[in-house]
Amino acid sequence: MQNQTNTDLIRTDTNGMPVTTQTPTAVKPAQQPKRPLSIRRQRQLMPRPGLGQVRLTLGAVGLSRLGVQAVGTVDAVGKEAVGFAAGDRVALRVPGSRAAFPQIASERDLIGIPKDVSFDDAAGLLPAGLIARTIVKQLHTIGRGNRVRIAADEAGADRFVAAWVRHLGATVLTDSDESHPSDVLVTPQDFVAARKWRAGHGLAQLAAADVFQLIREGAFAGLDVSIHPLTDAQRLEDDIEQRRTVGPVVLMPKDVTLAA
Repeated sequence: MQNQTNTDLIRTDTNGMPVTTQTPTAVKPAQQPKRPLSIRRQRQLMPRPGLGQVRLTLGAVGLSRLGVQAVGTVDAVGKEAVGFAAGDRVALRVPGSRAAFPQIASERDLIGIPKDVSFDDAAGLLPAGLIARTIVKQLHTIGRGNRVRIAADEAGADRFVAAWVRHLGATVLTDSDESHPSDVLVTPQDFVAARKWRAGHGLAQLAAADVFQLIREGAFAGLDVSIHPLTDAQRLEDDIEQRRTVGPVVLMPKDVTLAA
């Protein structure tokens, strides 16, 4: 049986005059559409966690001048990883300033996220919240009745310190309160020291628990954290790098909801 043919119009020149002719071309057999991989097969093709590691699925990515905060769900657990189980919600810091999300991570680098804290709150509020906690509870001991003057921070963490201080019942002194004495002074050096602070795994979880509790109580509700689709990552990275925005901003994949 001969292949079916159709004709394509081809323009040629004859004695300088354009002439339209037709030439037969073979009709290619229609390609069958590829069947999508099953979820089980997709999981089989994913990298497997090693010793003390877990595999993660993306929940959200937070960007700010403080770096990258990724959050997601534990998908699988490697040998000797006993701190987390499949289905647990976790956060981890990502090196660098570009949005990224590792599929495989050491469980020692993870912080557990409570079920009543949303992915966008964890991604957007946790990094600066930890800075604020270090300043309010470790570098200083601030409580009700204190009068606190807070230096500006180029990464925007001063807003989180002020929110925490007010939540404790202390007073934040502004530039218009120049004549009022303060009994606590948060300096630029405090922000530098807080960013360098490194806690062990257990202590980091305790510190994060304090931040999550303030999120529940609405202490950071007045702070602006914008949410964008993950496809806007490069534009927002450039905005932060060029100081067009301080952040934090949150990038969400389209298949993840904001609900806790």
